[in-house]
Amino acid sequence: MNELVRTETIARNIKRLRLRRHLSQVALGEMLGYSTRQIRRLETEGTVSLEVINRLATAFGVSAADILFR
Repeated sequence: MNELVRTETIARNIKRLRLRRHLSQVALGEMLGYSTRQIRRLETEGTVSLEVINRLATAFGVSAADILFR
């Protein structure tokens, strides 16, 4: 995988995966223990730690690569 990790891609993928599972930002925040504001920031800025990526991947039932690269 020689792709660069782009924050825009991460943000877009988080939102896409959330919507695909018919979750609101509030519901996803409750699942992860984050505020709605934090979820909104993840979906607009896309700057997250590997810990957050792994938590999101677990919540969505996907791999971390699905969030980082697709």
